[in-house]
Amino acid sequence: MLAESLTGKTAPEFSNLRGWVNTSPLTMTGLRGKVVLLDFWTYSCVNCVRSLPHMKLLHKEYAGDTFVLIGVHTPEFEFERIPENVASAVKRFGIGYPVAIDSENTTWRLYGNQYWPRQTVIDSKGTVRWEHAGEGDYDKMEDRIRDLLKETGKLADNKIKAGSNKLEKFGFVQNTTPEIYMGTLRSQGFGNGQVCVPGSCTRYIDPGKHSRDVPYLSGDWTQFPEYVMHETDESGYVLLKYGARNTNAVLGVSDTKPVRLNVQLDGKPIEKGKAGADIQWDSTGGYLVVAENRLYVIVRTKAFEIHELKLVTNSDDLRFYTYTFG
Repeated sequence: MLAESLTGKTAPEFSNLRGWVNTSPLTMTGLRGKVVLLDFWTYSCVNCVRSLPHMKLLHKEYAGDTFVLIGVHTPEFEFERIPENVASAVKRFGIGYPVAIDSENTTWRLYGNQYWPRQTVIDSKGTVRWEHAGEGDYDKMEDRIRDLLKETGKLADNKIKAGSNKLEKFGFVQNTTPEIYMGTLRSQGFGNGQVCVPGSCTRYIDPGKHSRDVPYLSGDWTQFPEYVMHETDESGYVLLKYGARNTNAVLGVSDTKPVRLNVQLDGKPIEKGKAGADIQWDSTGGYLVVAENRLYVIVRTKAFEIHELKLVTNSDDLRFYTYTFG
């Protein structure tokens, strides 16, 4: 589903960008003669991150004189507007294709977008020929690109498909916990039955009984528009009973000092067999180190499972933006 379809229309020009990564500035006019794939993404979005291997494979197989893939980085959170943060994320993910920094969401709006990720395929004459919102349909995407390359006469008849559908797929499992936002702008509320914003209460008390898919806070937290922030060096935690295979969180700090979170699953230190890629270990068990604002992979299991995840901190600088699941 797309907010506004541009299929059959001239692709809008890039506008009001804050810069580029991996290239000098590009224009849609200057790209005439090439087939162009625009991938609208943001680096804290788990759906976008899962689509990156498919984008990288298409770039590897087809980039050249007649095809270019451009990532249009459009932020969801304020910290993603900073060009240096975008450049760091591009390097961390090993992205080699051009990335436009659309920090004011201007190009995003020109393309009628409301979703991360979203792909737009443009032919060599500058006309939008195919659009897609969300993950998936990578085989169809590659077919459309190949069709347009054939129109230019530049795709060899014996060129084998990259076959990005062979990469790991992340299908939807019924009853998977939906994305949960912690800030006032999009929060559905906490199980504590109270909200502490600047100038009001800060102390949350865990009631002890927990409903599924509802976050619970314990300790001194304050809710801001995009996140909740732990305000003291006394121990506090965020707890969530969820159902999913993979669990991630967008976390951050305002200072440069790293923050440690101890990770518990069902009241015990997380097991190595269930730990996500960002979990580290010491004699006390698994923990996270939050040193920058980004998506952290916390739990990864082989199948859909229901667990109670507790993230414990004694930092007065932890920001918790959102949970995402898969």
